[in-house]
Amino acid sequence: MTNIETFYLIDYENVNDAGLACSKQLGSHDHIHIFSTENALKIRMDSLTIFNDADFNTHIIPAGKQSLDMHLIAYLGYLIGKNNSQNCKYIIVSKDNDYDNIISFFKGLNSASITRQLKIDSPTKKLTTAKATSTSNKKICSTQKTQLNTEIQRSISTSGYDKMVSNTVASIVSKHYGSEHFSNDVHNELRATYTNYIEIYQIIKPIIKRYAPDTPPKASTTSQLNTIIQKALSKASYDNNTISYVASLICRHHDEKNAKQTIYRSIIAKYGQKQGLNIYNHIKNSL
Repeated sequence: MTNIETFYLIDYENVNDAGLACSKQLGSHDHIHIFSTENALKIRMDSLTIFNDADFNTHIIPAGKQSLDMHLIAYLGYLIGKNNSQNCKYIIVSKDNDYDNIISFFKGLNSASITRQLKIDSPTKKLTTAKATSTSNKKICSTQKTQLNTEIQRSISTSGYDKMVSNTVASIVSKHYGSEHFSNDVHNELRATYTNYIEIYQIIKPIIKRYAPDTPPKASTTSQLNTIIQKALSKASYDNNTISYVASLICRHHDEKNAKQTIYRSIIAKYGQKQGLNIYNHIKNSL
């Protein structure tokens, strides 16, 4: 059974800590996005420990009339567009029923699952044995991820970028934190998101290096392969989203026993037989 990626968008000024109530069953397929302004109550650190392995992000936005609502809805639209081909759920956590009109509007444009509720309910999802045995990553402390998120936001903001950019970059970094190819995954998603991704990546690179897991012996090979794949697809005039997806896919699976079959099937599943085969033909000699 395929796990559903669930995104919780928390209107923190509206629900405060009560909206964060949930069980410790939240896992790696849950993504928490807390929206708050500098005027809001400080988020209690003990409220964050309940998320366990969930992807946790904070978005501190400028104060103003309906500023938080507008930023939250804008980010919802961004997530829906970004994950259009994936199986996802989106949940706005707020007591404000004005969100319901926006939810109806989005549903009219897209078949995505979007709801509103007063708090994060206790999920029924359980990690499968296969999932538990296939991963070797250490559990990531929520406070550690929060610290990383804060450092990234601060570094981007002090470099002259606005709040939306600093929040988005921090979200990208937090999402990939703990992955085996942390640096490469962040680099690839930044490339797909910003035209000036190199400049942004250089700003946060020292922070990523400090938070990266111990580098395995194959890291240099993976990095070289990532570069080779990106160059091959760039030369073939593929767009940044395709380049980033394929490069990340190959970096994750290239050292597996049936790597070529896994990579080929994943590309075909995402892009279809004709386009997928064209993409695979450009990179197969590098595998």
